[in-house]
Amino acid sequence: MKYGELVSDSGVCFVCGKRNPKGLKLDFDYDRNSGLVSTSVVFEEYMQGYSGIIHGGFISMLLDEVMAKSCLYNGYVSVTAKLNVRFIKPVGVGERIYFFGKIESLKGKVIKAVAWCEDEKSKKRAEAESTFIIVGSSQN
Repeated sequence: MKYGELVSDSGVCFVCGKRNPKGLKLDFDYDRNSGLVSTSVVFEEYMQGYSGIIHGGFISMLLDEVMAKSCLYNGYVSVTAKLNVRFIKPVGVGERIYFFGKIESLKGKVIKAVAWCEDEKSKKRAEAESTFIIVGSSQN
């Protein structure tokens, strides 16, 4: 099954879609040797929950996205079945945060992935683990 038969990229993904006027339009790097996917973002005021603190939903969304991209860049179109996030230290408005994700294991149609984010001093702010279900292939 090819990418697009079950899911397709409309270019309006909130995280990476270049055609989404309200989206983040993030780019991702992929290291083939380590399998690590990464991106970074400077969080803006509209992303806060409590005053000055970024809403955990934005952190969770980006952790999920680097894991999903790690699946996609390894040839698997997949969907998140389970996401577990542990918040370590709050992220403030205006901070640049670096997100990393990779596949830990693959068994049948089930992918286990991990992700984490760090500040500019390499201090971990949150981490996640996820289960993805393969629904297709991104290989042509």
